Amino acid sequence: LHAEDVPLDALAEVVGTPVYVYSTATLKRHYRVLREALDAHASLNGALIALAVKANSTLSVLATLAKQGCGADTVSEGEIRRALKAGVPADRIIFSGVGKTDRELAFAIDAGVRQINVESPAELDRLIAVAAAKGASPEIAIRVNPKIGAGGHAKITTGGEGDKFGVPADEAMALYARASASPHVTPVGLACHIGSQITDLAPLEAAFRLLAEMTWTLRGQGLSVTRLDLGGGLGVPYSGGARTASPADYAAMTAGVLEGLDVEAAFEPGRLLAANAGVLLS
Repeated sequence: LHAEDVPLDALAEVVGTPVYVYSTATLKRHYRVLREALDAHASLNGALIALAVKANSTLSVLATLAKQGCGADTVSEGEIRRALKAGVPADRIIFSGVGKTDRELAFAIDAGVRQINVESPAELDRLIAVAAAKGASPEIAIRVNPKIGAGGHAKITTGGEGDKFGVPADEAMALYARASASPHVTPVGLACHIGSQITDLAPLEAAFRLLAEMTWTLRGQGLSVTRLDLGGGLGVPYSGGARTASPADYAAMTAGVLEGLDVEAAFEPGRLLAANAGVLLS
């Protein structure tokens, strides 16, 4: 058994077991395949790809992807610190998650992350207070719950009605307007992430179309919307017969939805980049 051209038994003799072994070539190839799929479309060219750090927070994995230009999707101060230590620039780090503390929000502001994805009205109030104390105005996106749930299992479905993630679409519109009226936050866009291990593009397309419609509506109200954070969730084949949508199909669908919107897109793949890039040697 080899990882690339390295015999695994030789690695076991050198470092002992158990040990995780990751393939740089695989990580780089997966990033490149997604990068090229997105860059093939004018509306997605240069879109941010930010690894969902929860998928693999190993520093060497983060550093390998950072060297390719990959950003990081984080849900804690610890994940932000790991991404920074691995060489991910702060302006390529997104801070998501429903459990942000005031201290973590303050850390994210000081670090200068790309954007903070706000998950609730209460979180917006807390962020405004934290930012006001610092005389800051961090860029934010409102995470929308589109009432579209998808994924390989009920426990990894995050966009359905009743899920704790994000703000219902109708409430999100009013929240965006309220945020725009505050001098202590700068709303730049909308975000969503409906689940993980999604093998069918239909629910993703429905969610993206909702964000596009909301963007036009908000702009019609005189509000600026320049970014759409489309989350991750595209599935990978865990068995030989499994069929999943390809990155090329995913990019083509997304480009069709965003055509004419003139927004910066962001994607937060996790297992798509990391799932089969390593082995546990024991």
